[in-house]
Parts: sequence; C-alpha cells; structure tokens
Amino acid sequence: MKRVVLIAVVVALIGGGLFWMYERGQGRDIPSSPPAGAPKAGTCYKVDVNGAKAALPWAGEPVDCGAMHTVELFHVGQVGKDLLHRLDDATGDDVKVTEALLYAQARRACLVEGPLFLGGGWHEARVQIVAAWIKPATDGFFGCGLAEVTGPAGEQFAPRTGSLKNALAGDSSLAIACIDKLKYVACSAPHDGEYSGVYTITPPEAPFDEVAVQSATSKGCTGVALSYLGLPADGGRADLTSGAVGPKNANDWLGSDQAFTCYVMSAKPLKASVRGIGAGALPLAA
Repeated sequence: MKRVVLIAVVVALIGGGLFWMYERGQGRDIPSSPPAGAPKAGTCYKVDVNGAKAALPWAGEPVDCGAMHTVELFHVGQVGKDLLHRLDDATGDDVKVTEALLYAQARRACLVEGPLFLGGGWHEARVQIVAAWIKPATDGFFGCGLAEVTGPAGEQFAPRTGSLKNALAGDSSLAIACIDKLKYVACSAPHDGEYSGVYTITPPEAPFDEVAVQSATSKGCTGVALSYLGLPADGGRADLTSGAVGPKNANDWLGSDQAFTCYVMSAKPLKASVRGIGAGALPLAA
C-alpha cells in the first residue's frame, strides 16, 4: 500500500514541474545507440502474452512480418538519461519508484507512437500496444510492439500475417464490434456487450486515485453509452449497463493515456447491434 501512495505522489510532483535535479552525463557513460543485436522497428516475433513481458530480444528467432507472427515492433526509443542516473544512485523504496517512472516513460512513448503507426486510435481496434525493455535494461532502450488480440482484456494474442502499419487508416477490419464472455465477436453473433466509444480521463498525467478513477469512468462510459443508444443524457435503461476496459490500478495507470474503452452490456444475449435503439425492444438471441 505504501508503494502505491508514493508512486502517486511522485507523479503529482512531475505534473507540477518538480523533479530531482541531475546533471546530464553525471555518473556512468550511458550509450546513445541500442546495443549490437538489438531488434529494430519492423521486426516481428512469435510470442505469447507472457513471452512479450520479457526483455527484448524475445525468445525464438524473429520472423518476416509477412509470415505468421503475433507481435510487430514499430518503434525503438530510449528513456531520459537523467532518470537512468537517478536509478543508478537510488536506494530503498526509491529504486522501485524510479523503475516505475522509467517504465511509465517508455509506455507513454509507445502510446504516442502507436496511433501514428496504425493510422488511427488503437482503443477502437482489436489491438494492444506492448512496451518492453531491450537488454541491458539499465541503458534505457525499449521497443514498442503491436499485437492483434482476441478480447478486450488482451490476455491472448491472435496470430496474423502482414504489417499493422496504417492498418486503421480507412480500414474497419480490425474495428471492435461486440464481445461475448470477453471475446471479440461480430454483432450478428450472440453477444453480451457492444463497443460504444472511448472515454478519456483528464487532466493528462493526473495522479492515480482508485475511487476517483472508478467514479469518473463509470460516469464517463455511461454518458458514452447513452449517446450511442440514442438516449438523452438524463435517460437510461434498466436492461442495459455500461462497462469499461482501461487502467484501473496504479501500475497500469503510470504512463497510460488515461483512456477507457466503453461497452454497453446486457445480462441477456443479444443477436444484433443496439446502436441508436433508444427505448426500443432489445434484439435478444433465441
């Protein structure tokens, strides 16, 4: 519990422009180029979710992105050297806090670069952005990867062929439609949830507060759902609720874009879209 509170405080300080001051270049000489053999952008791998949590290069040989793979690296970067020097000198709880801030910085870079590579918002598609350190992690280089996933929780990668570059630019083949038991399905198939939009908590880099995040997300995704259903802002339906997928704990919040994918949820299976249904009868599956 103490570590969660401390992380929130550090984020608040950064947001206010305060930070421990380190002169660039102090301490060890940190390289400015990735190590020999480090994977480059455009490299693809066959790894599962757990495999992608390891430092790069991942287990197994890279594969051609035109062949079957699960993750495509689209960006390679390096975190700030001042923060790396801080980690070198850190002791006690500051080690974990600095490690968290380093990963948050890498993750944020991946979330910024991801939509540029995809040609559209990744929260609206069946994809997940992965951030992983490049060995040795102490030099601060990281790789950003993209994977097609089978459900909103991102617990399983879907094998695919071909690059995801500009995959969302005018192409709806990866767009989220409906879900059933946390798996993506077409809205013509029986389902218990339907994508309704994205809600982003502001301001950017807000400190994490579990109660506040839950409250804001519930209110925000309810508003998104009402608009999607074609109901007024003060309306509602007893047979439908709203749900959200996004960063709901301190670790996931650090470096996130504070965006939540919203769903309209039904206790009874549906067989068609509920978009614009208003107060009409639900299209219940037999």
